[in-house]
Amino acid sequence: MRHLNGHMLCAVDIETTGLKVGIHDIVQICVMPLDADCKPSLIHYPFDLKITPTRLEDIDISALKINKLKLANLVLTGMDPYIAADLLGEWFAKLGLPEGKRIMPLAHNWAFDSAFIAEWLGFENFQFIFDGRYRDTMCTALFWDDKADVETEQYPFPKVNLSYIAKCLKIPFEADNCHDAVYDCALTAACYREMLRLRVGIL
Repeated sequence: MRHLNGHMLCAVDIETTGLKVGIHDIVQICVMPLDADCKPSLIHYPFDLKITPTRLEDIDISALKINKLKLANLVLTGMDPYIAADLLGEWFAKLGLPEGKRIMPLAHNWAFDSAFIAEWLGFENFQFIFDGRYRDTMCTALFWDDKADVETEQYPFPKVNLSYIAKCLKIPFEADNCHDAVYDCALTAACYREMLRLRVGIL
């Protein structure tokens, strides 16, 4: 995409131990570089890590059931969050972006993900790596619904969770693999790619 002006579009997804920033922890993150067709890059490998939670007493067990991550495995094999943050910085540097250029995130509910990532990295490091101009499949779906309402057309997305959007767009997905950060990054990119190709009213 020429209009990225040297920045890099990457799908981003996290899994957490709950919904509250500052109380719950990131336990998996994926940052997946995309090519000009919004497909996973064949040149740059994704950043994908499991991270050890540090606030064990605050874990929402129901959240781990959703993302199917096992607490014992995370504690024993997950990466220390400070080391994980350093590794993300090293990975970002290896992308070789021009000075001052950053990752432009493509996510599903970036407002949720970005708050956790900023709390983990620290706000300055977060701003150094991630550009403020993002794409969001949830926001895009809501825009389509608003536009359909203005044009008195049927809402294309009665629900805006990622798997339902994929179903509406007729994108095949495996429900058992959802809520894995790598899989959700790829599915988010596939949904966004299809959204770019379609117009409101033709679903």
